[in-house]
Amino acid sequence: MTTDRDQLQFHIENSANNIKNSEHFRAAIIKHSEILNDVYQRHPLFYKNIFRNKRFIICSTLLSIYFRQPDAGLKDIKAFLKGKNIISDNSLDSFLFFLRVRRWISVKQMDHDKRQLQFEPTAKALLEINSLITSMALPYQIMMPTISVEELVKRPHFTADFFSAFGECTLNDIYLIDLVPPAALFIGKDAGHMILLILFAESIRYNTNTLLLSSAEIAKFSAVSRAHINRVLLAAEQAGLLTTTNNVYIELHSTFFNMAERYFSLYFAMIGYGLEGVLQAKPVTPIIGE
Repeated sequence: MTTDRDQLQFHIENSANNIKNSEHFRAAIIKHSEILNDVYQRHPLFYKNIFRNKRFIICSTLLSIYFRQPDAGLKDIKAFLKGKNIISDNSLDSFLFFLRVRRWISVKQMDHDKRQLQFEPTAKALLEINSLITSMALPYQIMMPTISVEELVKRPHFTADFFSAFGECTLNDIYLIDLVPPAALFIGKDAGHMILLILFAESIRYNTNTLLLSSAEIAKFSAVSRAHINRVLLAAEQAGLLTTTNNVYIELHSTFFNMAERYFSLYFAMIGYGLEGVLQAKPVTPIIGE
């Protein structure tokens, strides 16, 4: 795996182009929509918070740092994010507390400094993380059938090996919101990934750019309010991505498809990079620190 940022971004971009041009790309989007919906509906209130760009980056940072440095503290997360204009210090503290309350991470005092808190993802979190990875990895396998995702996820250190590679993107500040700026209108909001996904998936499923899809249906799929959906769609309409009529009809423009295809192909490419890391790791490799 590479740690040079420019080389890594070139690799991700090249992989994304291959994915976007795959004859199975659209089938993979449908599969992702179906699997993720099942996962999402188990804990919708939790996931709608996670599927907002800045919080997703924080979670990725937590896991990327932890699996490279299991004795890391919350101060290391704060130090990495400081000055990146992703989230304020107070909002970061609030979100880290939210993750503790939701039992996504556990903390304890560090042995060498009782003022600092060491963290680790809980067993509950690791199960959910694997489900989220699988929601992208199984569809990815449609396009890359030589990779047996079912076998990879059974490896005892799958998550550690995955984030050791996937984490290179996060720790090198390669973020989807920067690679696909128009996507911020969706992924910068609560449940943004889900809102973008249902629009793109429905257009693929019915092979049309005009959807008979109410804001109430999108709200149910995304576990947010209709008012929230209407605000997101209005912003997208003002940006020229789509046109809505009576909160029922949605016409998706070519600018929307260009954005969605680039967003999801890059997302798949990053997941694929993580899977490459698992493939290159020895199955018996212990987690660092064991």
